[in-house]
Amino acid sequence: MSDDEQMYDEAMMEDEETALEIAALQSEDLLPQPKKEFINHKAALRALVDELSQKSLSWIQRCDITSTEPIVVEKTENDLDRELKFYQQGLEAVIQAQTEVKKVGVPFSRPDDYFAEMVKSDAHMARIRQKLLDQQKGIQNSEEAKKQRELRKYGKKIEQEKLKEREDQKKASLDKIATIKKRLRSGDLGEVDDFEIDVASDDDGSSAKTKGARGKKGKDGKPMANKKRQLKNDKFGFGGKKRGLRKNTAESTSDMSGFSQKRNKSTGFSAVHKKGKTKRPGKSKRQRTN
Repeated sequence: MSDDEQMYDEAMMEDEETALEIAALQSEDLLPQPKKEFINHKAALRALVDELSQKSLSWIQRCDITSTEPIVVEKTENDLDRELKFYQQGLEAVIQAQTEVKKVGVPFSRPDDYFAEMVKSDAHMARIRQKLLDQQKGIQNSEEAKKQRELRKYGKKIEQEKLKEREDQKKASLDKIATIKKRLRSGDLGEVDDFEIDVASDDDGSSAKTKGARGKKGKDGKPMANKKRQLKNDKFGFGGKKRGLRKNTAESTSDMSGFSQKRNKSTGFSAVHKKGKTKRPGKSKRQRTN
């Protein structure tokens, strides 16, 4: 390296170091900063506006659309209302643009054989579609669960009403039965209907008069028991004395028609005992066998 080149490199390094020191000092506000001046050049701005207005160009080169009415959103925090206003404004602009394009005679519809690659890949769009389907299914499941909860609440309410109705009916029936029994015991029969006859037949002792007067009679002329009494008889028997019914009498003792001497000999205790007994061999036979 020559001396001139070395001197040139050293000068460049010194200039860089000086620039870095000045920048560091300015960042630390050690050096006074130049004050910015803002000047409103109206004539220059108007000239720029006239240059950018492009009034001399045709509409197909500018493609600018201005809506006929300004957008008025009453509630700015309402996203749905705001997006609807934007949609209406965009729809109006599209209709105006179609009219202007038709005037110029420029085709704007996509051909049938036009092929354009999508910005998003098919796999990405499939994931988005699956996500939307999952969200829709979640909403449907939530609505179905809510409906089931409402139905369970309604069913529980109906069940409670039914139970209360049954309790009221049972209480009314018990009160009526108690009233009828009281009337039967006091002898004030009056007009007795079928229900009162059933209740009277179930009562002890006080229903005999009513049974004879109002109850049905069988072939032998005796009063028949009502259905409730018959069911109890079938389940628990007819009552009465049970003890001593199989006791021998003089007639049963004298009756020898069922006696068989042969059968009694063969099946007696002594016959069975003799038949099953085996003889023990003698001492001499036992010794020979050993």
